[in-house]
Amino acid sequence: MKLKIAGIIVGILTLMFELSTSAEGIEAGIDPSIHNIVKSKHVTVVSIPGLSFMELRPDQLVELPHLRRLTELSAVGAMNIRTSSRTMRDVYVSLGAGAPSVGVADGQAFAAKETRHGIRISELMNRYIGRYGEDKQIEIDSVLVPDITMLQRANKNQGYVPGILGELLKEYGVFRSVLGSSDLGKGSGMEDKKMRRYSPLMLMDANGFVDKGALGDDVITLDVDRPYGVSTHYAQLHSLWEKRTQPGITLVELGDLYRLYTDQEHYNEERFTQLKGQILKEIDQWIGQVVAGMTEEDSLWIFSPEVNSEAARAKAYLSPILHYTTDSREAILVSESTRRQGVVTAQDFTSSLLKEFNIPVPSGLVGIPLSYMGKSDVLADLVREQSSMQMIYRSRPLLLYPFVTYEMLILLLSLIYGLWIKKRLADPGYLEGREMPWRRSVRTLLFSLLSAPAVMLLMGWLVVPLTTKVGIEGTMLVLIAVFIVCTLLISAFMEKCGLSTAMIWLGLGNALIITLDGSSGAHAMKYSILGYDPMIGARYYGIGNEFMGVLIGALVLGVTAALQRRHGGEQPALRGLGGNEPLLAGSGKVEGSPRLGDAAASPAAALLACGAFLLVTACLAAPSLGANAGGALSAAVAFGVAGAHCFAGERWRELRLGRGAALLSALLALGLGALWLLNSADSPAAFARESHVGRAFHALHAGHFDQIGQLIERKLRMNVHLLRASVWSKVLITSLIVMAVLVLRPRGHLRSWQHKYPYWMYGFSANMIGAIAALLLNDSGIVAAATLIIFVAVPMQLLRLQELETENPRS
Repeated sequence: MKLKIAGIIVGILTLMFELSTSAEGIEAGIDPSIHNIVKSKHVTVVSIPGLSFMELRPDQLVELPHLRRLTELSAVGAMNIRTSSRTMRDVYVSLGAGAPSVGVADGQAFAAKETRHGIRISELMNRYIGRYGEDKQIEIDSVLVPDITMLQRANKNQGYVPGILGELLKEYGVFRSVLGSSDLGKGSGMEDKKMRRYSPLMLMDANGFVDKGALGDDVITLDVDRPYGVSTHYAQLHSLWEKRTQPGITLVELGDLYRLYTDQEHYNEERFTQLKGQILKEIDQWIGQVVAGMTEEDSLWIFSPEVNSEAARAKAYLSPILHYTTDSREAILVSESTRRQGVVTAQDFTSSLLKEFNIPVPSGLVGIPLSYMGKSDVLADLVREQSSMQMIYRSRPLLLYPFVTYEMLILLLSLIYGLWIKKRLADPGYLEGREMPWRRSVRTLLFSLLSAPAVMLLMGWLVVPLTTKVGIEGTMLVLIAVFIVCTLLISAFMEKCGLSTAMIWLGLGNALIITLDGSSGAHAMKYSILGYDPMIGARYYGIGNEFMGVLIGALVLGVTAALQRRHGGEQPALRGLGGNEPLLAGSGKVEGSPRLGDAAASPAAALLACGAFLLVTACLAAPSLGANAGGALSAAVAFGVAGAHCFAGERWRELRLGRGAALLSALLALGLGALWLLNSADSPAAFARESHVGRAFHALHAGHFDQIGQLIERKLRMNVHLLRASVWSKVLITSLIVMAVLVLRPRGHLRSWQHKYPYWMYGFSANMIGAIAALLLNDSGIVAAATLIIFVAVPMQLLRLQELETENPRS
């Protein structure tokens, strides 16, 4: 018994670890003895805060010949730089940590020779760090981050290590230098100056040191006609860049565009446009000088750590990123982290910089080095792709959030309607030959909640062509109209069908559409309002939690509705409830059928149902299809319970608590086994491409057990946050309230349903357990549980309305 309990505990801990959406930041050991870096290589990284794809449009590039030529010869991509505060300080820290991290306002860099509060920065660093007293002399041109401890403390709960990139580069002998800054002013006292010295956070080591640099006043010059009276000293920057050390990496920040947008409110439109054009031309000319001075061993990256306010208002949050070498050709950047051509993550950029020097990427870094795919018109395609993603991002508040509110209102109003009509029907003469008032309208509205997910998914096929033809605003209006019309048409058609028939169509139809799309590249899901969103970086491929919940709930509902119709008959008996199926009333028995209270599916039907369950579970677990670990485990639980119900029938009730817990543990173990087999390195399913789940398994295999507690804490914290903040939590609570009232009023209702509708009840209980599993096994389980539980609350409402009609037949 103790061994069983220990095994279950180990299984749960293992489960919580592998459910991580990525192989969370684990500091890996470094072997500095393997110095296989390219000895003569130098990498230049140019950071342009404020740059976005809006500045790289064809009409803008006409005036920027060097950038235009660079886009034609480089590998180009759109990088997700989203952080909690959407500020460049978070982005720089995240790039240095190789994982999403947070910065602090005071965590800025200084030259060793500068002073703060009258104290030399080098002395301040010695005071804070301590170990660098006489043991190591700080060079006068070093760059230091004296508040490194504050940064480390701010990221302690995240489990990430600020400065791991710089630490790896230092250990492998790569010289690190940082030039330029985005300071808002020059010459004033250190305490009064509005400093923007965050770029060194990307290359600093774990103790806040960068080998060499020139910041602030050293690389800006007074210019009274420019924002804050300063501009970048491009000649000085180029002179310093030419003195680069081999092998080495130089990060250059060009801050003029950032300063302009920070001071934008003081300029009229004409003057702002004039200054922006002038600044972009200066940047273009400087980049042209850099490209001309590159050797065959050099590599150039250009990116933006923060898009400008104009792009942010348009929701164009993805940052342009370019990679150029002297022998490169036009290509698109490809990331296995996103599996979406041109869309990459900041973590991939970190790993790519390590790859530049042949430094092994530690297992704790979540990014995968970028690769390239030759392609023409890359920039134009990326601009169009970002327009489609902008449309989805901007449409969510206009369509999805109102729909979620609509879901709650319909659930509550239909419940109130059922209670009201029950009271009115107590009067024998109330109907007087008429049908129940508003019954068809209420049923249609309830059916719309089940048909909406499929419509939202199929609308994804319209996004790209519509965005190309009618633009973002036009596409949003068309999609809203299509959604409303199609959902109501499908719902009106379903209302005319019998209840079991409608549930079969809606349940199996939703499941089939989602499975087919997910198995064929998930094109519709990529552009669906209910799908995932690269703008926020929550998920890039596979099946997201929204559709995962729909898939599980719909399949269980469709299968059990089909079994109810085949083996249990339609209950109760009335024609004219909108369908043509013969129904038998009264005893709860159907001629020639088994006694419904003891109903168990025939072996053939149960086997077919379990086959469908296994297929969908495998799709969710497969790295090239669903790639949703929490979804696969939730499906294993929900489908396993449904399958056990269908096979065992009444015998299911004989399971005691211990046996029930053992069954659930066995289902979780089977789900874990499937995930392990499909995501292990030797699996044919994972051979072509490894998912984030597979990387988590590798980290687990490497023995990083110390991170399990942090992962569990992080997931619990995320679910608690979503419970308070997410609109989906309100859908979940509303559904639970509705279901509780339906079960408790009138008393004994649940027992009656278990006798009359055994397969319906099998599906309801399986989906309830699946919703609990989804809630516990996913870091955003609230969303999955809310979309899943709709496939319990709505059918229960419809079943109750049907019973009310049967109990009070029309004369």
